[in-house]
Amino acid sequence: MIKSNAILLLATALLSYCPSGKGSGEFAELTGFGDNPGNLRVFAYVPEGLSANAPLVVVLHGCLQDAAETARQSGWNELADKYGFLVLYPQQQPSNNLNNCFNWFVPEDKHRGSGEALSIRQTVAYAVQQFKLDERRIYISGISAGGAMAAVMMATYPEVFRAGAVMAGIPYGAAADMATGFQAMRGEIVLDGDTWEARVRDQYPAYEGKYPALAIFHGADDAVVSFVNAEELSKQWAALLDLDAETPATTDTWEQNDKVKRSAYKDSAGTTVLLQYALDSLGHAIAIDPGDGPRQGGAAGPFAKDIDFYAPYWAAVFFGLVKEE
Repeated sequence: MIKSNAILLLATALLSYCPSGKGSGEFAELTGFGDNPGNLRVFAYVPEGLSANAPLVVVLHGCLQDAAETARQSGWNELADKYGFLVLYPQQQPSNNLNNCFNWFVPEDKHRGSGEALSIRQTVAYAVQQFKLDERRIYISGISAGGAMAAVMMATYPEVFRAGAVMAGIPYGAAADMATGFQAMRGEIVLDGDTWEARVRDQYPAYEGKYPALAIFHGADDAVVSFVNAEELSKQWAALLDLDAETPATTDTWEQNDKVKRSAYKDSAGTTVLLQYALDSLGHAIAIDPGDGPRQGGAAGPFAKDIDFYAPYWAAVFFGLVKEE
């Protein structure tokens, strides 16, 4: 069980309580997690009876959202209750970005050791220490600007994250300012795999380890962040993981939902380390499937659409947090 001092910490760190879905645990704001150069807020969801050495999932919201809304629409808290992990929700502030977007395109915020990227890293280190979590099982997911920032975190701190799930996101290094950010969103930044790989490796040349496994979820009808970005992110990660982006091990229409086309890429050991889900009938939103079934969850809203496919659940399966039911 969580140590009593961690429970006390959560209670004393709570600045405001936010309704965040149907989870039965504690959803609270944390403070004191570092010098916070990116000036972010952070909320933690701690399920009741969380065991020691539990995994951690970091969830990043999109523009015009906050932590509580993302928790409610995505259903990550309910998954945490059921499968026993803690969820961290870093939250942008309007003083950093008027639309509440993470600044995935700003140089000082997308590089290792500075800005928002460092703030998120600090929140992870703080949570692992205070809640006695398993530092070998840390995962990250995000939607839209949060998806782009999830790619930033996996690129800048690859040793921290075991795997990630980017939903309607953008490759690392696609933009260096707001103008090129909009170009990337429109799908106008198209590069070869080697160039994409270099944009990751050049900002952390000392790193020689493996990069996190990645699942990509993107709506085929996304008019805000072009689906081209899913293809470019696949190229980038295939290069980082030494895979052939042109020939996935399998590409099929998912047997349980013909709106879902899944491409799987395996490493030399036969492990699936890169997945791309192309989701028909989905625009700029998280794919959800509200209901009480074992593979169902989420709540419809501005950034979550019911297409009978629950993307956070399948991200959790990819992470190894859930055995497919």
